[in-house]
Amino acid sequence: MLNAEDFPPFQRAVSHESQRGQRVYATLIALRLSLLLLAALAGVATWKLDDFALGPALAAGAFAATSIVEVFLLTNRPGERWYVGRALSESTKSLTWRFAIAAHPFPRSRSDSECVEEFTGLLLGLTKDMAAAGLAAPAVTGQQITEGMRALRAAPLEDRRTAYLTGRLEGQRVWYAERSLSNRARANRWSVSMLVLEVVGLTLAIARVAGLTEIDLLGVAAAAVAAGAAWTQTRQHSAVATAYALASQELAAMGSLASRISSEAELSQFVSDTETAVSREHTMWRARRR
Repeated sequence: MLNAEDFPPFQRAVSHESQRGQRVYATLIALRLSLLLLAALAGVATWKLDDFALGPALAAGAFAATSIVEVFLLTNRPGERWYVGRALSESTKSLTWRFAIAAHPFPRSRSDSECVEEFTGLLLGLTKDMAAAGLAAPAVTGQQITEGMRALRAAPLEDRRTAYLTGRLEGQRVWYAERSLSNRARANRWSVSMLVLEVVGLTLAIARVAGLTEIDLLGVAAAAVAAGAAWTQTRQHSAVATAYALASQELAAMGSLASRISSEAELSQFVSDTETAVSREHTMWRARRR
């Protein structure tokens, strides 16, 4: 079985870069929406310092800060680093498992030197996306084909089959299932939050019409609802939950066929089918964020 340290250093480096890009992207999006909400709130404020209106000044400052965040998003592109970094990481993982299990295009019928050369060439080919996304070249050290990969490749058929089922197929299935549940829970929480905001907005509108309040907070309520909608659109929790659930079920169905594997050719085909399924989900994931 391959552990995290058994994957190529390149995979670990781009995975780290992807996670950092995701954190920066989510933080900046949340900051931008919060600043816009602050601007809306400041716009209805009546605070004054002598004859100086503090509300409009605060709103102007919030809009200026929002512009700075927007410029950083456009120039630094943390979202693109997130997507491309994950694409590189997942593609490298797929190549690694294919090599370690001796599946296509690295079967045992080919010499080790040929397989090593092709693996290295395919890995280098993956880096072409890095420049387009502004992804910094990771500072990797050590051989890209690790001892763990070589050891698993040299293992008997049954050991490789078990390692792949446990370390790759089942591990990926569990990951999809857990992410599906967590995204579904987040989607439900945001749906409830949006409903609460809409009820608050309706209440404020009724109070304003009935003359129960002189403070016009309808714009603030509308801004809060718009910010919530923009955040849910950015995160796409519901769509991700559905996609991950389907991917988990597909991998579970494929796992039930593993008992039939009794030859190198059957193992290679099984690995190819599984990696195609994983790749299809990732391609859909990336397309949703274009």
